[in-house]
Order: sequence, then structure tokens, then C-alpha cells
Amino acid sequence: MSTMKHLTLIVGATLAASSAHAADAGMTMGVLAHSKARIASFIADFAMARREFDALGASASSALMSGDGVRAATYLLILLMIGCGAEWYYWTFAYPPLRAIEASPVASPRQAAILAVRRFWIVVFALVIFTVATIGASAAFTWPPGVHEIVVTATLIIVAIRAALVVTFTLVSPRPPSLRLIAMSTRKAAWIMIIVGALAAIAATGSLVSDLLERTFSAPHAASALRLFAVTLAAAILLIAAAIGLRGRKTAFQSGHKRRIPAFPKHFLAAFLVLATYVLWIVAGAKAAAIVAIVLTVIACQIALRPFIFSFWKDRIEATPDQPAATSDAIDPTIIAGGALALARLIVVLVGLAACAIALDLPLEALAMSDIPIVRFGFKLLEVLALVLLTNVAWVAIRTRIDHRLKQIGPLASLDEPGPNARLLTLLPILRMTAAVVLAVLLVLSALWAIGVEITPLLAGAGVLGIAVGFGAQALVRDVISGFFYLAEDVFRVGEYIESGSSTKGTVERITLRTVALRHHNGPLHFVPYGSLGTVRNNSRDWVVEKFNLPLPISVDSEQIRKLIKKVGEEMMEDPEIGPQMREPLKGKIYRIDPGVKIFRCKFETTPGKQFDVRAAAFKLIEQRLRDAGIRFAESAQTVVLQQSSSFAGMIDEKPREAAPPASAAIA
Repeated sequence: MSTMKHLTLIVGATLAASSAHAADAGMTMGVLAHSKARIASFIADFAMARREFDALGASASSALMSGDGVRAATYLLILLMIGCGAEWYYWTFAYPPLRAIEASPVASPRQAAILAVRRFWIVVFALVIFTVATIGASAAFTWPPGVHEIVVTATLIIVAIRAALVVTFTLVSPRPPSLRLIAMSTRKAAWIMIIVGALAAIAATGSLVSDLLERTFSAPHAASALRLFAVTLAAAILLIAAAIGLRGRKTAFQSGHKRRIPAFPKHFLAAFLVLATYVLWIVAGAKAAAIVAIVLTVIACQIALRPFIFSFWKDRIEATPDQPAATSDAIDPTIIAGGALALARLIVVLVGLAACAIALDLPLEALAMSDIPIVRFGFKLLEVLALVLLTNVAWVAIRTRIDHRLKQIGPLASLDEPGPNARLLTLLPILRMTAAVVLAVLLVLSALWAIGVEITPLLAGAGVLGIAVGFGAQALVRDVISGFFYLAEDVFRVGEYIESGSSTKGTVERITLRTVALRHHNGPLHFVPYGSLGTVRNNSRDWVVEKFNLPLPISVDSEQIRKLIKKVGEEMMEDPEIGPQMREPLKGKIYRIDPGVKIFRCKFETTPGKQFDVRAAAFKLIEQRLRDAGIRFAESAQTVVLQQSSSFAGMIDEKPREAAPPASAAIA
């Protein structure tokens, strides 16, 4: 029986594996058949394209020789004159500001970016004027059939080429190099301008002209052949550019670096991706290739954004360590760059999603209501991506604000007294960590809910687990809750000297959710859980009253000593170093009288932590004033005189000594 059961399982597994292999083989054959059909269609298009191009050439030649053709050519010249004239009139006013921007001295990368953006808007507005004037004026003429479409298409091609050149010129700026936003040589910037212009011309011509041939002149084979030629030419240009870049790249051994393994050539990877995208366009179609190209572009932009964004604050980031953080009111440039990087990444992703929607020509409303599983899963992934981006923006905003405030406060020195900012230094790091945990938990729960996972059982399970953990880890819960109330009631802050009920004392160095780190004045660092602190004695709040005793001889005048101590206190209040540390001057009065000694009690009020320095200065001045007045401190010895009589000696010894001296002794 067992053998039959095993045999059945083996046969079932074999059949399942064979069916899976058959499905994979069927899918592969389908892809190969589709690729073969597309290649065959390209061959047929090339065979039929020549006939269609000849027909289009003949019709265009006959149209130009007619009256409508002459009128259309005249209108076209007038149209170009209108567009160029409007742009020329604009440049008569805009050229001086443009020259001033290009001649302005640049002191920092941020200033170069600001000037480059200003120049960009000046040039873009000129392009907008040319486009509006040309297309708007074309609507005022009566064109022969098909000529108006040709004019609009030609105008759009010119606008696309100029727009690509304007964006590239803003980034690489062959002239002047001071406005260049991407670090490179002038020769390389010129080559990039040429390559981008050629690619823009090829892409615009292959897209717009092929659509015009297909829609207006009913030449689908010519349009398909033109698209294939444009895509092939663009891929060839990109491959040549990558090959030239790879050829000029030095390996780790040639450049003198000490790395044992050379870095992977990025230009080779770029060439491989270009070739793979071109093959995908040939095999699968334009939409699949467009999606892959957009995704690769978004990934490349995400990789290049960090060094590009941080380059604008490079001078301030490098200069920041030399400046004291406590006196700087400006926001930390690293924080600003991080916020700008998060915003730029969000914009790049949104632009990439919009480009994918345009490339696929998606009816978004119909897709949102679609029941296809892969479509619905794709929308859920987009929701998760949006949640991640929004959470990132919220986290960057919270972290930026908290880090900026901590940067303004600065670290608390060990010799400085804790001020009002010590509470912020205590609570802000905990608030930042709490915000990070809350945002992470909300992101996970929201992402699960967006995907379709029911989170109600998870929340219920988390509640039950929390109760179980609360019962099982009562000490941990007690520590966390006790710490919350300690911080909420402002019992201690970072930098304050405290004593706990468990006989642990020291300066508060670090505060976490469960423990407080106390640095003892002898050096050891104690980590005390909040639940074990008990009664806390804070020695660093508001003020401290320091008292000490002065033992003086019994013969001194008490009033003279009181006045002397009062005068010493007045001198200390006027001292530029000791005076600011004292809240009330030094005072003294007689405290008690012991045998042979008068005890004077002295006291003063000072800021917390400064009483030791003030007391040392008080001792020094009092000693000096007593020496000037001829008064010495009382000695810590007492003299006791004992007299021994002869009868007492006889009780001790029946034969007293003959030459016994008078018995007197000084006992200390």
C-alpha cells in the first residue's frame, strides 16, 4: 500500500513538472513566433516603403509646381518670418540680462545654480514665444490639404530639438563654464550637446513624421520603415558614445589606484542596456521598450541625484566642522541637501510614472475599474510606492526640523551648567526616534492594507501580544512608563547631576526609552533603569546654598569676624570671575562655642555646580584677611593638666621615690 502511495506521488510530481515545462515551452514558442512576425513585418515594410516614398515625392513635386504649392511656400516663409521676428523682438530686451547673468561672478555652486535657472527661464520664454507665434499665425492662413499638418509637425520638431538643447545647455553649459551644474570638461560638454541634439532630432523626426505619414498621407509602410531607421540610428549613436567613453576610461591599474580589482566599466553596462532595449523594441514592440527605457532612466537618475544634489552644498558641508554649532543659526547644509534629495527623488518617480502612462497610452479610469489581477496588483504597488514616498518626505521634514534645532543648541560641554536647552537636548532625540518608529509602523500597516491584506486580525493579535508581553515583562513596562513620567515631569535633563534612591549618582549623559546613563564624578558610567531610580535628588537646578565652618580662637571678637566675613563677601561679588557665579554674597555669624574654640558658620548662594570654585576662593580670601588682622585659626588640640599628690602616690607605691618631680603632663 505504501509503495503504491509513493508511486502515485512520484507520478503526480512528474506530471506537474512536465505540465510546467510544457507551459514554459509554449510561452517561449509564442514569444519566438511574435518576434518572427515582427521581423517579417519590418522586412515587408522596407520592401513597400520605397514605393510609398516615390509616390509621396511625386505628389509633393507636382504640388510644389502648382499654384497651391507656391502659395503654401509663400505662407511658410511668412510664418517663419513671424516666428523669428517675434523671437528677435524679445531678444532685443532679454539679451542684456542674459549677458549680465553669464558675466556675473560665481562664488558658490548654489549661486551658479540660481544663475543657470534664471538663464534657463529667459531662453525657455524665447522658445515659447517662437512656438506660439508660429503655430498661432499658421491658423490665420488658408493652407492646401495636408500642408498645415506639415507646418505644425515641422514646428514641433524644431521646438523639441531646441527644448532638448536648452535643458542640456543648462546642465552642462559649454559657455561660460562657471554656470556648469555637472562637473566635466568643456570639450565633453560640447560633445554632449552635439549628441543630445542629434538624438532629439532623430527621435522627433522618427515619431512626428512617421505619425504624419501614417495619418495624413496613408503611408504605413513608409512610416514603419522611418521608425525603424530612426530607432536604429539612435541606438547606433548611443553605442558609439558608450564605446568612446569606455575607450577613454582608465582602469584601476592604469590610473594608479591601489585597488586590486578594477572597477566595473559603467560605459559597457550602458552599451549593453542600450543594445538590450533596442533588441526588445525589435522583438516585443515599442511599448515594452519604452517602459524599459523609462525605468532605466529613472534608476540612473536616482543613482546620480545624490552626488548632483549634494554638490550644491559641498562648500558649506566642508566648512561646517570649523564653525561652532552652538553659534550657528543656519540650518545644517547636510539636512537641507537631504530634504532636497528626497523631494527630487519623488519628482523623478512621478515623472517616470507619467511617462509610462503616456507611453502605454493607458485609459487610467478603465484600468482602475479593471478586474484583471495583474493590473489591480500593479495599482496596489503604485499605492505602496506613493505611501513610501510620502512617508519619506514626512520623515525628512521631521528629522530636518529636529536636527536643525539640535544643531542650534549644540552639544552640552561637561563644565557648562545645564540651561533651558538641556530639556530640548533630552527630549528631541527621543522624539525623533519615536517619530521614526511611528512612521515605520504606519507605513507597514498602510502598505499591507493597500496590497489587500486584512490588518484587523494583525491589530487584534498585536493587542493580545502586547498584553502578554506586558504581563511577562513587567519590569520592562515599569521602566518605560516610569521613564515617560520622569521626562514628562522634567525631573532631570542631560548634563544635570542627580542622585537616585539606589545610591547611584552622577551626571546625566544619555537617555533612552528604558535607562538613563549617569557618569560618576570619578569616571564610571552607570546605566540605571527608570524603575530603579526611586527618589531623585537633582543637584543642578536653580541655585545651591553652600555652608562651611570656621574654627577661631575663643579670644576673638565675634563682631569683628562677622564684619570681616561680610567684607570678603562684598569683594567676591565685585570679582569679575567669581561674582557672576554668586546669587547671594558670603555671610557669617557665630554658630557655637566649644571649649577653647568659637565656630563661625559661613554660607553663600551660587549657581549649581559652581559652589566648589566659590568656596575655594572664599577660603583663600578669608585666610588672607585673617592673616592681615593677626588672627590665627584655632588649634585642634586641647591641654589637660593632671596634678598627682603624695598621698595618691603612696596608695600606688608604699615606698615613694625620693626625687619624684611634680607630676604634670600635656595630653593632646
